[in-house]
Amino acid sequence: MIPAGRTGLGTAEVAARINRKALSRTVRESLPAPISREGARTFIWDAEQIDAHIAGTEIPELSGSTAAEELLNPDRARLELQNAPAPEAFDAHVRDGSIPAPDKVVDGIPHWKRATIRTCDDLLDREEARLELRNPITPGAWGSYIHEGRVPDPDVTVAGVPHWKRLTIRSWDANRPGERAGGGRPKGVKETKPRSPNANKAARRARLQELASDGDLPAAELAKFAEAEGISERTAYRLLQTIRDGAA
Repeated sequence: MIPAGRTGLGTAEVAARINRKALSRTVRESLPAPISREGARTFIWDAEQIDAHIAGTEIPELSGSTAAEELLNPDRARLELQNAPAPEAFDAHVRDGSIPAPDKVVDGIPHWKRATIRTCDDLLDREEARLELRNPITPGAWGSYIHEGRVPDPDVTVAGVPHWKRLTIRSWDANRPGERAGGGRPKGVKETKPRSPNANKAARRARLQELASDGDLPAAELAKFAEAEGISERTAYRLLQTIRDGAA
């Protein structure tokens, strides 16, 4: 994965930076750790880390900005994204879960940590993109999807390797047709209770409304509610949003 805002360099580019025609194994092992996933066929390094290594200075952290924990309101969060989407598109991404649930709700307004929003611009290689799907398919099936043009074009190619933004994959996954597409729980979240009929959904909404009588609920409390109800945090946040909309 290439973290948001970072520049990836392939083997040839790194070799050129250190005035070599190729990288021997010994030289490669002396470099900062690659940012490409473990097991990837193509090594990719962070440009800033490589430049620091060459200069003999301290290797910078990949996390970058010291303001990663700063809370951003919806408009600032939207503008934090590369090629910032229109407000309507940003809201749609929030509703379908392509953008993570907010880290905190302040006075009824959702806020995200800068680090949370920036993960949407992380660049994923083919395998990382496959594993980002809510219902991951086999590598072979994923390869067919890409070959047949059923997946969005890569956002960028680095060292000959196609990469997709996390937001690109999650938005496509949330909105693609088919019974296994989008919606429901994100990967890794297990359903702890049977799916509820409409009556139970209404009861769940009432329980959440009781907890968030003023339309506000800390992210930690919302997470506890989601776990107790056997739903994802995204679903809980969307339910909270309907309560806010109804009170408006």
